[in-house]
Amino acid sequence: MTSTPHQQASAAAYLGCAAITGYAGLKVAWALGSTLGIRDTAAFDHFIDRTGGPLLALWGTVALALLAGAVLLSFVRPWGRRVPRRLRASLAWLGFAIMTPVGLLSLGSTVVAAIAGDAFPNLTPAIYVSVYASFTLLGLTLAFTAWRTRNPDAARRPLTTGARS
Repeated sequence: MTSTPHQQASAAAYLGCAAITGYAGLKVAWALGSTLGIRDTAAFDHFIDRTGGPLLALWGTVALALLAGAVLLSFVRPWGRRVPRRLRASLAWLGFAIMTPVGLLSLGSTVVAAIAGDAFPNLTPAIYVSVYASFTLLGLTLAFTAWRTRNPDAARRPLTTGARS
C-alpha cells in the first residue's frame, strides 16, 4: 500500500510532535523541581541562572517547543490553513536550519565524549542524547512536512489511473 504525500506529512508531523513533547516534558519537570538526569544540582542551577533563569531557560524553551509542534501540525490539520503558507513554511525551514545542525553536531560530540570517557558535569549522557536526538528529529520532520505539503491541493486529491470518460 502506498501512502499519499499528505499521509506521509501527517506521520512525520506527529513523529516530530512526539519528539519535541519528550523534550518539553523534561523541561517542565525540571521547572517544577525534578532532578531527573541531573548529576550536580548546584552546577545545573548555576547554568540555568546564567542562561536567563528558569523563566527563560526552562519555560521559554517549553513555549518554543509548543510553537514548533504547532508549526508541524499546521501543515496537516485544517486549522493550519488560517495561517499563510509562506509563514508556516518559513518557520519550518528556519527550524530545520537551526535544529538539525545543532542536534546532529551536539549528538555526535556527546557520543564521542561518552566513548572517550569524558565527564558530563551537569547531566547524564542519556539526557544529552535524548535532547539532541529530539532536536535532530524535530528539524528533519519540519523540513519533510513542509516539503511534502508544498502543494496541498495535489496532496489530498486521490490518484486516478486511466482516462476519464
